[in-house]
Amino acid sequence: MKKLFLLLTSLVILVLSAACTNQKEQVSGHHEEAGEDIMIGQVVKNGMEIHAVYLPHSVKVAPVERGGKEGNIHLEADIHATKDNSFGFPEGAWIPYLTINYKIYNLDTHEDVAEGQLYQMVAGDPHYASNVLLPEAGNYELTFQISQPDLARHAEDVKEFYEPMTLKWKFKYDGAKK
Repeated sequence: MKKLFLLLTSLVILVLSAACTNQKEQVSGHHEEAGEDIMIGQVVKNGMEIHAVYLPHSVKVAPVERGGKEGNIHLEADIHATKDNSFGFPEGAWIPYLTINYKIYNLDTHEDVAEGQLYQMVAGDPHYASNVLLPEAGNYELTFQISQPDLARHAEDVKEFYEPMTLKWKFKYDGAKK
């Protein structure tokens, strides 16, 4: 039974990886063509290319309890493996099974304004996201706390995953899209 589970998990990862491989140069390709993604920040760390972006409006999400709460932006984390990753993913593959908690701090008012979790979802490509309510236009700081994947590995074939990491970026929010 355990071998069947590992085989099925590996198959799902391979299918998702193949679907994402041609997107390694894109940032959240499902919206990029429309020019909607607004870049907050990006970094290459621990064998991953991590992009923090948002859409300037919320999106309808199902099921609602998985990132579909009301908001005026759709916050996303697009995370793909780099060529030098040591944990068994092909270059450009989406990294599944992460827990990504976010916190948004208003630099103008010195208040925490939003916090929660980004959920795995798809819309042309897999990514992590949630609708988030920012109370007003202004200057903000976004913090991502990213766990290691909740994913078993063959210890003799795949190196240990990285330690949990914290990433921070400052960004300007111009207000809700009219």
